[in-house]
Amino acid sequence: MRSPCGSPGRPVAALSRALGLLVFVLSALGLQALPPQGLFSRTNLVAWCIVPFDSQKRGPEARAEMLEQLGFTRLAYDWRAEHLPTFDAEVEARRRRRIEITAWWFPAALNAEAKAILACIERQRIHPQLWITLGTEPEPDAARLEQKVQAAVGTLGPICAEAARLGCTVALYNHLGWFGEPANQVRVLEGLRKAGHANVGSVYNFHHGHGQLDDFERQFGILKPHLLALNLNGMVRDGDKGGKKTRTQEE
Repeated sequence: MRSPCGSPGRPVAALSRALGLLVFVLSALGLQALPPQGLFSRTNLVAWCIVPFDSQKRGPEARAEMLEQLGFTRLAYDWRAEHLPTFDAEVEARRRRRIEITAWWFPAALNAEAKAILACIERQRIHPQLWITLGTEPEPDAARLEQKVQAAVGTLGPICAEAARLGCTVALYNHLGWFGEPANQVRVLEGLRKAGHANVGSVYNFHHGHGQLDDFERQFGILKPHLLALNLNGMVRDGDKGGKKTRTQEE
């Protein structure tokens, strides 16, 4: 992985080699002004997927220490069921080191895990984006696709309402399938806004966007007005088919 200026970024490269991470850049479109240093400012970078893919299985405090040493001030928190008991410890470890939890991976239903996240967010008085994925299967049939779009609006509406109550935003996260197509995400977003939910946007994840590379300019243009965050991921054309889904610095 290379830094935005093109030369190897030592902290980012070390993080990538150690944990196989993805790093995000917030677009901040419609949310807040960009930092004076611009879109690629280090304060605009967010570490992602450092919990489930950490070979050293760090706990909240060690994870916060690592982020501080690497110069990250923001985290998108991806978790697994084993981390449920340490949600509060995760937030508190970040707070002690002034690292913001910018986003939190969220279930596509208000189940027990979702309620545990919302309760922690409320206790800790933080306001992360909630990143949600749906529909990882393809859907070529137009009638069934419309049904799935409407079902997604119905599923996400109550989550958006709970998020709004806590001052949070819901972000649709592409992870292949029909839900990963920008045009379909926009249809879901428009449906949510029509239903009165203004606190919605999208995260574009290059890691799951190999199929859109040939038409990327048009695809990205569809999603750009709704973008909250962008996953920076080294891409090899058709890498998802040849075992090169993430390009490393050494390549």
